[in-house]
Amino acid sequence: MAHGRSRHDPGPQKRAAPSKAAPAPVRESAPVGPIRRTIRVINPRGLHPRIIDLFTKTAKKYTSAVTLGYGEMRADGKSVWDLIMLVVLPDSEVVLEVDGPDAPIAVEPLTEILASPGGEDYTI
Repeated sequence: MAHGRSRHDPGPQKRAAPSKAAPAPVRESAPVGPIRRTIRVINPRGLHPRIIDLFTKTAKKYTSAVTLGYGEMRADGKSVWDLIMLVVLPDSEVVLEVDGPDAPIAVEPLTEILASPGGEDYTI
């Protein structure tokens, strides 16, 4: 008998890991579909580069897809060049569409930027 153990002593016992309760199922929020808002651009310069820059930077903070529609055209709301190509004039209506998990919280700040009468206080 090696190391002083008897035939009946199986040696050190391994402890069973404490049982962990099964994690609660992750509850996914029900998809709400895209949120759409029609917004009048009242800025006297329309949708100009400073507002576009602020809009795209804000849109990129969210995982949701952001689309801006003007007439028959649609643009990626996270792309400066796409938005510049829309050429949104003053007193025009655009359709903001936000689709994704954080759409409900993204739509308000984006709407405020588009509906802002100024935007000239924007600092780089």
